[in-house]
Amino acid sequence: MAKLGCVLLVSFYILTLALVACESQEQKIHQLIAQLGAEDAQVRAQATKALGQIGEPAVEALIAALRHENPSLRASVVWKLSEIGRPINRIVPALIGALGDASENVGVVASMALADIGKPAVRFLIEALKDEKADIRLHVAYVLGEIGAPADTIIPALILRLGDKESNVRRVSVRALLNFGRRAAPQLTEALNDDDAATRRFAQIALTQMEHRKR
Repeated sequence: MAKLGCVLLVSFYILTLALVACESQEQKIHQLIAQLGAEDAQVRAQATKALGQIGEPAVEALIAALRHENPSLRASVVWKLSEIGRPINRIVPALIGALGDASENVGVVASMALADIGKPAVRFLIEALKDEKADIRLHVAYVLGEIGAPADTIIPALILRLGDKESNVRRVSVRALLNFGRRAAPQLTEALNDDDAATRRFAQIALTQMEHRKR
């Protein structure tokens, strides 16, 4: 009986230590995230390095910090999430959400971060082309054009955006398609017969600009 009591006591002690360690790390993560918004560049650099060393355990707290009132901190969080890179199914949707940030700079940083992630982000980005926010669709179209592969998946998705209700989304989609060059020509030519007038018009614009680029 005494032996059982000793085992239970040791188990409780180990569990307590584990909980304390977990709580301690969580507190450290939140402190480091707060330091990403510090005025001192050295403090920011040290916090960035420390969060990178922690890695995945910091991801959820970083995602939560995308709601912080400081836009500079949010931009730093975006970069750090893209550098950690995993789990992809948590990080990429969070970065896509940041494309619609109230700060234009944060949206731009999120675009570059998603382009850096590349192919693993494509399936999430294509789904985000249907987002109700025009600024997110616009950024997503740009990023897909920068990633560029797999072309057979990205090109049809961008052609669908040629009929977007927002003209800026249509224009960015044209620019993104031009990155594919002649690989996009067959599907753009097919889009000239689309039922949607905007799709036909912007498909023609893309093909015309493609011809000018060849000259």
